[in-house]
Amino acid sequence: MNTLRTDVVIVGGGMAGLTAASYLAQAGVAVTLFEKASKLGGRAATSLHDGYAFNRGIHALYTGDSAEDVLRELGIAYNGHSPKAIHIFYQGKLYPFPTGFSSLLNNRLFDIGDKLELMRMFTTLPRLKAQDFARMSVQEWIERTLKRTRTRQFMTTFASTNVYSAALDQVSAEVLVHKLQLSLKHPVLYIDGGWQTLVDGLRAKAEQAGARIVSGTRVEAVEYQDGQVQGVRLRNGSVVQASAAILATTPTEAVKLVDGGSYEPLRSIVDALIPAQVACLDVALRRLPDPSHAVVQDMERPRFFSTQSLYARVAPEGGALIHALKLLDFAHPTDPREDERDLENLLDSVQPDWRDELVKRIYLPRIEAIGMLPTTSAGGYAGRPTPIVPGITHLYLAGDWIGAGFLADPSLSSARQVARMLLQDEVFRARKGDAIMEKSM
Repeated sequence: MNTLRTDVVIVGGGMAGLTAASYLAQAGVAVTLFEKASKLGGRAATSLHDGYAFNRGIHALYTGDSAEDVLRELGIAYNGHSPKAIHIFYQGKLYPFPTGFSSLLNNRLFDIGDKLELMRMFTTLPRLKAQDFARMSVQEWIERTLKRTRTRQFMTTFASTNVYSAALDQVSAEVLVHKLQLSLKHPVLYIDGGWQTLVDGLRAKAEQAGARIVSGTRVEAVEYQDGQVQGVRLRNGSVVQASAAILATTPTEAVKLVDGGSYEPLRSIVDALIPAQVACLDVALRRLPDPSHAVVQDMERPRFFSTQSLYARVAPEGGALIHALKLLDFAHPTDPREDERDLENLLDSVQPDWRDELVKRIYLPRIEAIGMLPTTSAGGYAGRPTPIVPGITHLYLAGDWIGAGFLADPSLSSARQVARMLLQDEVFRARKGDAIMEKSM
């Protein structure tokens, strides 16, 4: 049996794992990252088809929070562009989305009472403390904030898109309030080249700093003794000794890596998680039938689509790449085939003749948009797991299900937090020193 040695072993080559590798390697830590797939990126990976860059479902970078900070700190270059001319689909008609007070005043979808109520909401929003609504559901917040039927209907579907779930009676309003506050000041960006641009940038940063990245290799288990990480065991039987380990995986995979899933302190954390799953239909077209209606929010059902190719370089000249999604409710399962037809019908209504222009389609019936929904029962963001695995020293968790924030923000910030914790840990620094001495002997 082969035995290798490193300071820190990272399991998972997605955004979190690559971020942790970058920070640690830059600080002089010997890092080895293992990714089970042949390609890095996880859910942030992008696949190419005849010049079309398919993200794994709809992806957008919400700026103004942790993800943008981390990418800036690490010097990851990217070009992003904000979607424009968003429309609302209601009772078979399209209306401009109210992106500001002037567009709201001129909007024919809402009457004067609706407009005044929405204005009051957006005027009050910056003064709210999002954490005050951690134990209140999105649905309750909408009902308390808005009294008029049409404004409630509008905010309900818009909220579903923002929190990536139709379970608004369960999701904490802290998520929605925080995201709306950010959107008032900071743009949402679609990334040129897809999210693979960010993945490749993080990989290059980590490797330039000295991290060793191994793809196509599965980690079978975390090795620990007397409550202290010893390393990991690979599927081929090799053991990689390490002073610390970071599990930058999905919750389910993290559980399996510790005692084959029987380690109760970790299992109890993961068993309580509720992921946000969405149905995505991604279509590449030779051309977009109706460029004037490229981004559409359905106001009657939790459906949304965006032609990202109009705002980011993800398609060949003249081509179009549409990401359509349906937000799901974990408490009320639906038929994936019906969800697909539902998304097709939305495209039929807004982009007639899209089927005649079809180059390729990818349907993802149950893609996990986020590993853990912040719910009212868990206390919003405060109820999400921390990076520390109870009972095992120097075993850490990183990913979009760890710590405060939503989507890419907690993924990157938890990775940064773990790196900082290790670098400030005197015991780890001592063991790391021993490892360096062993390698030099």
